[in-house]
Amino acid sequence: MTFTKKGFSIISMIFVLIFVLTACGGGTVKEEAGAVQTEQAPASSENTSTGPRTVEHILGKIEVPAEPQRVLGLFVEDEMSALGVKPIMQYSSGTYYQTYLEDYLKDVPKFDTAAFNFEAIMAAQPDLIILGFQGWADGGTYEKLSKIAPTYVFTGSEIQYPQNWKKNLLTVADLLGKTEQAQDVIKKREAETKLAKEQLQVAAKGKTAAMIRIHVSKEMRLYGGPGGQVGTALYGDFGLEPAPIVRKLAWGEDMDIQAISMETIPQIDADYIFLAVDEGREEQATELKESKLWKTIPAVKQGHVYEVRGDVWITNGPLAYEKKMQDVMKAIIPD
Repeated sequence: MTFTKKGFSIISMIFVLIFVLTACGGGTVKEEAGAVQTEQAPASSENTSTGPRTVEHILGKIEVPAEPQRVLGLFVEDEMSALGVKPIMQYSSGTYYQTYLEDYLKDVPKFDTAAFNFEAIMAAQPDLIILGFQGWADGGTYEKLSKIAPTYVFTGSEIQYPQNWKKNLLTVADLLGKTEQAQDVIKKREAETKLAKEQLQVAAKGKTAAMIRIHVSKEMRLYGGPGGQVGTALYGDFGLEPAPIVRKLAWGEDMDIQAISMETIPQIDADYIFLAVDEGREEQATELKESKLWKTIPAVKQGHVYEVRGDVWITNGPLAYEKKMQDVMKAIIPD
């Protein structure tokens, strides 16, 4: 059966309704998560009663309310929002926060993880705390948080590994008592991804793509694959063909993000370019787009450069993933 973009939209609406009714150049740059990958199992509960449950995690066991009402979930706000649960505070680090969640969290105060304010957490009166990164529990922080509310800690930096998206979602859902809602989110995503890939492989046949990010550090970064936060979706799930320069410079384990210089720009032989510009680097992006080297790229000549949000493409929650899919569909199969 051939699916049109209209068909894709209709199926998407159906799944949403189901959910509502039952949500210098060339140097290697390490994955943003920056931690050794380990296996993260969904939260393990010792009983299924309607009262408090004993849940095990990397740092021990906690007693979790059957249906937590006031949850501080740091860097799991995407998963929480997809499940219809609003956190009492949202993650930030300095001035950075996940801007793509503003529609869900516009009234939610920010909590700066660069300097944990325990008094602010205590004043918010959480009945459950979830830490997306194990590193946040170091230096006695876990012990202090545990005195305020039961605190669940994800293993290492696994929340940032795209292949763990389903386990991450189910872990958060189990803690929140929203497992059925999570299953709906999973079914919706898998169905939409399958349909999108089928359409994109027809529309982009014989074409190549690349993702460039102008990082807050001023580096230009080329994102490749086959894994990683970008490659897993762009080249794996959505089935786009990476440009030859992507395979040459940014392909393979621990190679999927590479810093590039202006001299590399003419080699970016892609038909489609997705460009992410970090906050504060807009002037640098303008200079790049006005340069003669940039204008030699096939995608630029064809008018196939699409600006996307960096916080979306380096995040793996279900809502970020949905926006990635929208970015690619809009670029390759425009209305």
